[in-house]
Amino acid sequence: MEIRQFRSEDAPALATLSSGCARGESDFVLNPFWETEDELFAEFDRFGIRPEDHLLVADAGEGEVLGLAGFLRLPGARTAGMFCPIVNRGDRGRGRGGELLRAAQSLGREKLGLELVSAAIGTRNRAGYSLLTSHGFRPVRQHFLMRCDERPTAPPPPIADVVLEAAKPEDADAILEVYATCGFEERSVAGMAAVLADGRHWHAVARQAGRVVAFAEIETHWPRRVWVAYVGVAAELRDRGLGSTLVAWSLERQFEAGAKSALLMLSPANRTALRAYEKVGFRRHRLADVLEKRL
Repeated sequence: MEIRQFRSEDAPALATLSSGCARGESDFVLNPFWETEDELFAEFDRFGIRPEDHLLVADAGEGEVLGLAGFLRLPGARTAGMFCPIVNRGDRGRGRGGELLRAAQSLGREKLGLELVSAAIGTRNRAGYSLLTSHGFRPVRQHFLMRCDERPTAPPPPIADVVLEAAKPEDADAILEVYATCGFEERSVAGMAAVLADGRHWHAVARQAGRVVAFAEIETHWPRRVWVAYVGVAAELRDRGLGSTLVAWSLERQFEAGAKSALLMLSPANRTALRAYEKVGFRRHRLADVLEKRL
């Protein structure tokens, strides 16, 4: 078996391998989570990096792909998410996953300059968890992967003088003002403006007397499986159902545009948000452990 860097012709086989792992709880890894080769390429395009530089393939010869591993990161970043080693069912139990994991760590440390990597793996994927921990990965938190497969029906805004609508480019500053109060990762004015304009996100806002008081950011790089990325509400209007209403309103429009499902990640400790998203139509699809390692 040869472990080599990704080639474009590998994409169909890797998408088949990824989607197969997503179907079973004992196989589940959060990354990779591609269902099609288009989703594979869209994921790397979204981060502005090349799969040829960040993805490794286990090759049995004559184009037969046995497995994969690699990383996803912003250009030049020292931290990355890991594509957990996954191997075809018929080739498991032969040390292939360990070989891929060792090769990926070498790639990350020696060629990509990574210092900290994280991996998310289903809590029932015992073999995958054991492999990661045997190589020094340590659990740090858990997340629910939640999924909505039916078009939501948004109720009227719970606050009488609030209007819901698609965001405009000139809303960047106002959205960032709400975003900054919610404890999300830091984002600049230029960064927010870029996200509004990049064609891979869709934003909705709630306005009260013309002021943006809430927003929802939807990732659309996978048009058929959109992700709810961030939802923020002004402090004085929280806990009144505005955020969940805005999410439902946003997803109505995404399903009308062709989406077949919506996904999001949520801490199990965030019970308030869990109940709110369940009202929108999300269900708990998988529970994943997040592990980290310094390279």
